[in-house]
This record gives sequence, C-alpha cells and structure tokens, in this order.
Amino acid sequence: MCETIVKSLTDKQSKIYEFIVAWHMENGYPPTQEEIRDHFGFGSLNAVRSHLGLIEKKGYIRLNCGKARGIQLVSLPVSVLRKQENFIPLLGSIAAGVPIWAEQNFEDHLPIPPSLFGGDELFALHVFGDSMTGAGIRNGDIAVIQRRDSVENGEIAAVLIEQEVTLKRVYLSSESLVLKSENPAYEDLKYAAGKSDLIRILGRYRGIVRTRNNRYCS
Repeated sequence: MCETIVKSLTDKQSKIYEFIVAWHMENGYPPTQEEIRDHFGFGSLNAVRSHLGLIEKKGYIRLNCGKARGIQLVSLPVSVLRKQENFIPLLGSIAAGVPIWAEQNFEDHLPIPPSLFGGDELFALHVFGDSMTGAGIRNGDIAVIQRRDSVENGEIAAVLIEQEVTLKRVYLSSESLVLKSENPAYEDLKYAAGKSDLIRILGRYRGIVRTRNNRYCS
C-alpha cells in the first residue's frame, strides 16, 4: 500500500490552515498573505510566509509565490468531508489520460446522498480523458472518491503526483509503484519504489456520476 506523506500540524499551523480552508469555502478563492496577517495579528508578512512554508512542507498546501492568492489546497480537510449529509463536495477536475495540475478548487455540492456510494468522507472530481474507459470511466464523468491515504493493489485511486492528479489502478511492490491505465492506448506510469516520495494517494474510487444522462453508478 502507498503511505501518505502528510505530517501533523502544530496548533498555530492548524489554525492558519483552517482559516485558509474556511476562507476558500466561503469565497471560492484563497486569502492573501496580508489577509492572513491581519486576521491573526502577525507583525509582518515574514511570519506568515514562515508558517505557510512549514504547512506546505507538511503536504497540506502548495504555494505559488507569483500570485497574490497563490495558496492552493492539496485536498479537502477531513473536518469538511465529515460534515456532509445529503451532498458530496465537488472539488474540481481529475485527468484520466495525461495528468493535470492539481488545483482542487471547491466548486459545488452534488445533491447525492453519500450513502449511495458507501458514505465515509467522500468527494467528487471531474474526469477528463479516456485512459480509464476499460473500467467504465468516461471523459466527462464525475468520479466519486472515498478519502483514504492508501489502497490495496489493483484498486483504482485518485493519485497526487507532485502538483498533478490522475486516476489509475495502483500496484505497489518492493521495487516499484505502477499506475496502470484501463486503455491500451496509454502507457502505464512507473516509478522506482525509492523515488515515489512525492506521490500521494488522495482516495479510493467508489463510482461515477454520468453527467449526460444524470445517471450515477457505484
């Protein structure tokens, strides 16, 4: 199985991260460093940058220093996922083919009971590409994912590769990690076991929502 690289946050880091998440959920975009400084009463932006740098190293966010709102959430926190009752949060897009940049913006709520897909901390992502058609996952579908840090060999998972997300079958051995497509037109993604530090399992695939005919499958 693949292990998460996320490390625990300190109390102050947790409060800053929760503020970023709450701001993002309310406004649809992240706060600026100035807004974080003003909220917590820091004396300078250097203090904010220091905290954000440590939070990034622990795997919770990605920073783009060239943007005023350059804080990117790596994944939706457990606290948010556990609040869902009669909806599944839709977080953005996932590539089934060539991986895409993992900017997991919270987009909307799917008005679907989580129990339909087994419940337990679910989120959804758009699918682009046709590398998983052999598993019945088509371009334009919405994939429902159960948040997990690891999966069994052969299971389909949403996988974060540095700043990119893809949907593949996962096979891990003592020598390599293989992310396998379900379309012979696509080559498998292979990584040496010792070089998979930047690969993180976001969750296990639980089913799809067909957007064209409003049918969903699990």
